[in-house]
Amino acid sequence: MMALVADIGGTHARFALADAAGEIGRSVVLATQQMGTAGELITQALKMLDAEVPERICLAVAGPIRDGRVRVTNHGAVFDSAELGRTLSTSVLLVNDFVALAHSVPHLRNLRQIGGDASPAAHGVKALIGPGSGCGMAMLVPIAGQYRVLPSEGGHADLAITNALEAELWASLSRRVPHVCWEAVLSGPGLVNLYAALCEVWGVQPGDLTAAQISAAGVDVADPICHQTLELFFGFLGTAAGNLAVTTLATGGVYVGGGIVPRLKEFAVTSPMRRRFDERGMLTEVVRQIPLYLVLDDLPGLAGAARYLTQQPLD
Repeated sequence: MMALVADIGGTHARFALADAAGEIGRSVVLATQQMGTAGELITQALKMLDAEVPERICLAVAGPIRDGRVRVTNHGAVFDSAELGRTLSTSVLLVNDFVALAHSVPHLRNLRQIGGDASPAAHGVKALIGPGSGCGMAMLVPIAGQYRVLPSEGGHADLAITNALEAELWASLSRRVPHVCWEAVLSGPGLVNLYAALCEVWGVQPGDLTAAQISAAGVDVADPICHQTLELFFGFLGTAAGNLAVTTLATGGVYVGGGIVPRLKEFAVTSPMRRRFDERGMLTEVVRQIPLYLVLDDLPGLAGAARYLTQQPLD
């Protein structure tokens, strides 16, 4: 039995066909901002994949699922499983994108470990965080020899500041965004927010730069403000990941996914991320044992959606 799986965020919507074992085939990518209705998006993806409407569709969407409906947090598009099922005459399941991604964690093959003085605990909690169009989180809790995935909207928890510079940045951010949460700095739009706030602290006029341009200039050290923006970004990411590690006692490891960090993997290794991850006061020695991984697999969100689907009963 073939199924259609999707990973739909605020920027891209990725689709692939999956078999009954949860293995995915060829994928296609559509721009989320250019899509019409949810049904039209799926129909276009099936056309690009040269496929008929399958027996099952699983959509991993960036947003909390409530009563079979989800609104893409950073886009506004609404997906309704019952409505889509009627429109397409098939079974449609919705799942949060990071819940889907978490289902791929036990099967990941391309990980890069950054620090950690011990191997992951065989039956320890695993935690997942990832900046992309937003900032997603999820946990995997071992129960009876298997992992149960718990959803989270921790990216919308209040931003934690740890020094005087970050306090100044928070003040600037509070004038730019309605809620200074982790996602306000740990996302594509957040990287732009952070750059603008740092420019204000430095007393210079910010350039009209995209997140990709800020990243490129920061990696090449072509612009000192862009470089410091990236350093701050990874410092905040380390703090957020460390908070998640102690909140869940993630002795099974913390995994960093999303669309931004894999493209900056070399910068991540030398950045303040691991140091800030470890800075846990009385629990520093405990957290230093926890491995921190970069998720570098191709299309882990689609793979996770396919794995999630294999665990759901047939209608």
